[in-house]
Amino acid sequence: MSKIIPSALAATLAALIVACGGGSGSSGNMSNLTPVLATGTITGFGSIYVNGVHFQTSSATIRKNGQTVAESQLAVGEVARVKGEKNDTDGTGVADSIDVDESVVGPIAAIDTTNSVVTVLGQTVKINTGTSFSMDVQPASLAGLKVGDVIRVSGVIDSSGNIVASRIERTGASAELQVLGTVASLDMTAHTFKINALVVNYSSANLTGFASGQPSDGDLVEVQGTMFDATTMTLTATHVARQQSEQEEAGSDEMEREGLITRFASATDFDVAGKPVTTSSSTVYRNGTAADLALNAKVEVEGTLNSSNVLVASVVTFHHNGRIELESTATALDATAGTLTVLGVQVTVTSTTRFEDKSATAMEKFNLSNIMVGDTVEVRGFESPAGSGKVVATRIERQPASTTVTVNGPFTAGTSPDFTVLGITIDASSATIKGLGDMTLTLADFLTQAVGHSVEVSGTLSGMTVMASEIRIDQHSERDNGDD
Repeated sequence: MSKIIPSALAATLAALIVACGGGSGSSGNMSNLTPVLATGTITGFGSIYVNGVHFQTSSATIRKNGQTVAESQLAVGEVARVKGEKNDTDGTGVADSIDVDESVVGPIAAIDTTNSVVTVLGQTVKINTGTSFSMDVQPASLAGLKVGDVIRVSGVIDSSGNIVASRIERTGASAELQVLGTVASLDMTAHTFKINALVVNYSSANLTGFASGQPSDGDLVEVQGTMFDATTMTLTATHVARQQSEQEEAGSDEMEREGLITRFASATDFDVAGKPVTTSSSTVYRNGTAADLALNAKVEVEGTLNSSNVLVASVVTFHHNGRIELESTATALDATAGTLTVLGVQVTVTSTTRFEDKSATAMEKFNLSNIMVGDTVEVRGFESPAGSGKVVATRIERQPASTTVTVNGPFTAGTSPDFTVLGITIDASSATIKGLGDMTLTLADFLTQAVGHSVEVSGTLSGMTVMASEIRIDQHSERDNGDD
């Protein structure tokens, strides 16, 4: 069961987004600040939004892959670690330092379109509806990538050690290779260790951050190098840096950790991003309940470490990607209420909605207040409440102007040749239709087989009806129940 933030609170949060995200870089009330270490996805700029908190960055040290950079070198969808202070009453804060360490940088060795997976430097990278892409990946999906492309991946780790990508960028062939992961199968004689399927040879590498001067099994490390042997799956490292633990970095500070549940024993004993979490009778759950805790569920946990270095969660927030997609022009917008209308569907933003401008304007500090009626927007999200036909947005991207309409959502039967998705009427009379397994279907077969599935529709708008040119039954809808 999923719940969303009540409408009154959502409106307050939306007003905060508009007020703080307009580009001034100023933050709200800077009194009553408490120290915090926040790890989560960047959802916007002006200064920076992480875990729904607007952190002011004017005095922050910003690093990417260990190198000091300007804020403009960061991107929406990257996973950041922010150390600073925050005000719990108004969702603002001040960042002292911001670190972004990409999960893997290297050439794509293989692509599995069935499972939406690419392999890079022996790491399995999973792509889902929560993955953002740089503007040079067209289309902005797995279909925009090919074997041999050198990509930068930011993401989180699932229970199998795979990277679930939150952002993918194409980069140049000369980019320094990199992988972030946990040391395993250490051989101190051969000076090698493994990160999943990758062998790292560190015999000539610069080692930093290791108390003993050498890596140990279980260390979280960032490895960089320039030579990779695809036959032996060996990366010759030039630099291996041990990453600080949360205890070392945060101490007794409050923590916010976003990630997947990578181990689950019970509601009071589980891991998020490979680190232990417990809850209590006073833990507050948002967008779900304790019953929704499960392996690979995406959550944000807030709390402090106890004497056993277990995060005691005061708040657990469930994050949903959702498989709903709407791409068309915005026909109405209420920035104060935090809503816009696309194809007649009311879309609500929250404090964690990810905003990115991919139009010709390419506005860096972009949010709901910058969208105009008539702009082409792509909305990703989930239906809430269930059956309401309303969408809570997890991502909103402004796109170049287009007359092409895209709809992806739950199929509802209608009178042939029509059907509906979220109350949007789809005319399928002239469409090419594909079913599960990419089989071509007749309209009659489609209307039978689509029941219980989500469908992907592309076409043009005629009045309030989408005249479909292509329709496909979503092959992922059975597997993930509409939420990656």
